[in-house]
Amino acid sequence: MSAEVRDAERALHRRMGLACAAATAAGLPGRFRVWEHGGLLAVLATDPALRFLSTVSGVTPATLPALDGLLTGWDPTVLTTGSEVPEGLVPAGERVMAVRRLGEPPAADPEVTDADAGSFVDVLLAGYEVAGPVAAFVAAEHRMPQMRRFVLVEGRTPIAAAGMTVHDGVAVLGGASTLPECRGRGAQTRLLRHRLRVAAGAGCALAVATAGAGSVSAANLGRAGFRLHRRSAWAKP
Repeated sequence: MSAEVRDAERALHRRMGLACAAATAAGLPGRFRVWEHGGLLAVLATDPALRFLSTVSGVTPATLPALDGLLTGWDPTVLTTGSEVPEGLVPAGERVMAVRRLGEPPAADPEVTDADAGSFVDVLLAGYEVAGPVAAFVAAEHRMPQMRRFVLVEGRTPIAAAGMTVHDGVAVLGGASTLPECRGRGAQTRLLRHRLRVAAGAGCALAVATAGAGSVSAANLGRAGFRLHRRSAWAKP
């Protein structure tokens, strides 16, 4: 695992730690836990609607032996960025981790502005079109004080939202969504460029985001100069 991938995975893990703490403080159902075990990075969410959050990352040849002991009693998705094949697990799809080194900040976008938590979450959830525990988790995560919140405004109407947190010089970009009726106008590309500018201005050396394999988001990140790292997903049979 390269230093770049290691730093990106650790930043994503720290972001999830903040999000799970926010969800716990908001009284969401189930139990949340974020911890390290033998160099592995683990996340547990027990509510059935949030089981997709339960993951193990940070898998390398050095940390792979610790995996067996970690998996007892629960069923997370194990994410690998190298050629490791966890024993006893079966393939469960692919995900993408996008990483970019930051240099000269892009130009400012006058239609992208900071947003208060309330209006930001309204746009974000409307764009995601989710409800129930998933919506509650997204709202709790993006209301936390460490979150930088940005919206793209057309006229006087916010049409897209995107967030960012910073962890030891690494900017974690996410979440992001656009109102359904406003898609296809390049809103997320503009919000992506704006967050890269803010991250560079804050002294970050690296930016990281996640996306579904083959998704529009992954394609946008690739066009923005991100290196797309394939993350193989593994699960118990």
